[in-house]
Amino acid sequence: MSVSVTVEPTRNENTVVFKLDKALIPPGTGNSYPNPETAQSDPLAKALFEIRGVSSVWVLGNEVHVTKEDQVTWGAIKSKVVETIRQNA
Repeated sequence: MSVSVTVEPTRNENTVVFKLDKALIPPGTGNSYPNPETAQSDPLAKALFEIRGVSSVWVLGNEVHVTKEDQVTWGAIKSKVVETIRQNA
């Protein structure tokens, strides 16, 4: 069964919240990955960092907060992020 992903902007134009229809980790917990080195133990975060332009990942319950680099547009990477989440969630 495919995971449903809803995309929501935030106040920070470089950060977008990807909401899933299932929890990735227990509610009330969060995993912050400020760089690729910190994401090596999390397959989803590790895969997201393989997308050029992703600068940080935060997993919180059923949400994945992704921050991109300034010079990259969401139009260039948003569909890759959604597909990566669907494949690794």
